[in-house]
Formats: sequence, structure tokens, C-alpha cells
Amino acid sequence: MDDLADTAADTAPGRRYEQLALADLALGKAAHLLTAHHNAWTGIGKWLPRRLLAADPARGKALLDGHLAVAERADPVPLMAAVEDVLRLFGGPLREGYAQRWRP
Repeated sequence: MDDLADTAADTAPGRRYEQLALADLALGKAAHLLTAHHNAWTGIGKWLPRRLLAADPARGKALLDGHLAVAERADPVPLMAAVEDVLRLFGGPLREGYAQRWRP
């Protein structure tokens, strides 16, 4: 997920489609991590913000406000800060050495 944060932060404001697509992915993945951390349900659609705020009001609001900043002002900084805060719950951003293995 950290690669999404880096890519979103580096996407030029004029490339709105890309920026919004990355913001949506980052929000969804961070929401999944945050709700899992609190053993809470993750929602989709209108339920995602509701479940996120119920699981962790402060971090959930930071993620949602950050997503809004990308949508309204093309500013990825608040969302990326909120994503990094969620990642810190799991030891922080992992820049190298991570391998996800598929298990049948």
C-alpha cells in the first residue's frame, strides 16, 4: 500500500483521473487495514465511511478528509499522511523486503 501513497503523492494535479483512482485505492486499502486492526467490519459504498468512523473516529475522519482534499483540491498530502498513520499501527511503511506469498 505504501507504493500507492508514493505514486499518489507524485501524480501531477493536472492528471486528475489518475490522482482520483489512486486516492480511491489508498482509501479502500487503508480502511480495510484500520477496520481489521479494530476487529470491525469494512463497508462499501455509503457504509465505508460509516464503518470507518465507527471503528476509529479520529483516524477514520483523517482518511475521509484526506480523500476529500484530493477530490476537491487535488491535494494528496492529507490523505497520504492519514495512510501513513494507519500504516504505523502495523509497524510503519515497508519500503523493501516484503513479499506476499500465495497459499492454496
